[in-house]
Amino acid sequence: MSDSLKIYADWNPWHGCTKISEGCRYCYVYRQDEMYGVVGSSSEVRKTAAFNLPIKKKRDGSWKIPSGKVVFTCFTSDFLVKEADEWRAEAWAMIKQRSDCMFFFFTKRIDRFMQCVPEDWGDGYDNVIVGCTIENQDRADYRLPIFKAAPIKHKILTIAPLIGPIDLSGYLDDTIEEVSVGGESGVNVRPCHYDWVLAIREQCVAKGVPFRFHQTGAYFVKDGKMYRISRAYQLSQAYKAGINYKIGEYYMPEKENYEFKE
Repeated sequence: MSDSLKIYADWNPWHGCTKISEGCRYCYVYRQDEMYGVVGSSSEVRKTAAFNLPIKKKRDGSWKIPSGKVVFTCFTSDFLVKEADEWRAEAWAMIKQRSDCMFFFFTKRIDRFMQCVPEDWGDGYDNVIVGCTIENQDRADYRLPIFKAAPIKHKILTIAPLIGPIDLSGYLDDTIEEVSVGGESGVNVRPCHYDWVLAIREQCVAKGVPFRFHQTGAYFVKDGKMYRISRAYQLSQAYKAGINYKIGEYYMPEKENYEFKE
């Protein structure tokens, strides 16, 4: 698919993150930095050369990120990471300026959200989608009450990596626009059980909340059997399960070779 036909774009204004919970144990950012020999520790949060990408223009005067894109924001860090506090106000200003695009980020730091929003946030910007990431029941019970109470116009729930059964029944309603579930990728990582995925789907269907199974993970347990699934097939095998429910037009597009932050 040509870039002009893709509905998404990437923007990583800063890179690097610190691990804060079990879902971070095998973080793909750390693996990728090691693979590509990136200079500096993955836990060192640093501003990138792409910081002002949303307001950059081509020679013909058009935006480098065209209007109408869903901009996957800060997927090699966490948009709310404390180490980026000094840069975030400028990032928010670019997001506000580019109201012709939707900016989507997810976070394990939803407890910092109200400290990190701009003064004119109000009940949220129309063009910002916030995903709260959880991995197990403990993090669901801590993060989701905060997420539910936060003034955000577009909320999705990202369960990745799913490392245990989760009961979401007390947190699901029509304010959650999608629940997306995925297993853990990498080497010697924790398995994802299909029964856990199906149970979450059932909870979503019961509340009429859209559900997406976006990734099997590297080790996938189905009908009591463990399967080792190569990275090339983890997205496609999840899609082939055929269990997606009421998926919207742009949240979590099926992006080739895309890996969700874990």
